[in-house]
Amino acid sequence: MLNNAYRHRIIMKALLSFLLVTTAGISQPSQAELSTLFTTPQERQIINANRYKTDSVVTRPVQVREPEIEEIRQLIQEKVEMSFSVTGIAISNSGPNTVWINNRVYEEGEHLEDNSHFKVITGDDIKVRITTPDGKHYYVTSGETVDVTYLVSATN
Repeated sequence: MLNNAYRHRIIMKALLSFLLVTTAGISQPSQAELSTLFTTPQERQIINANRYKTDSVVTRPVQVREPEIEEIRQLIQEKVEMSFSVTGIAISNSGPNTVWINNRVYEEGEHLEDNSHFKVITGDDIKVRITTPDGKHYYVTSGETVDVTYLVSATN
C-alpha cells in the first residue's frame, strides 16, 4: 500500500503533465488579434468625443407663489383657555331658550364672546352644550363652571 505523501506526488505530477499537454496545443495570439474593437481611428475619435460631451439640461425657473397673510395666520395657532360659568337657564315654550353665562344673558343661537355657541338640551337633566370653535363639546348645568381649551388661528 502506498503512503499518502507518495500518492499525493503522483497525482500532482499527473495533473502537471495534463496541463502541459493541453496548453501546448494553444497558440499565442498574434499582434493583429489584440487590436481594438473599432476598425478605424475615426470611429474611436467619435466615441471619445461623445464620451466626454455633457448634455446641457435646460431648466425652467419654478414660480413660487408667496403665501398670503391670511394663509400664514391660519398656520399659526394660538391656545385659548376660557371658563364658562352658567348661573341660570330659562326654558321657553314660545321662543328661544335663555342662558346666563359669565353674568351675561344669551339667547339660544347667539355666539358667546369667544365665538363658541351653545344649545340648551332638555330632558331629565337640563344642560347647556357649549361647542368651541374647534368643534369640541362641553356640557354644563346651572350653577357649574367648565374650563375649555382649544386652538384658533392667529388673527393679528
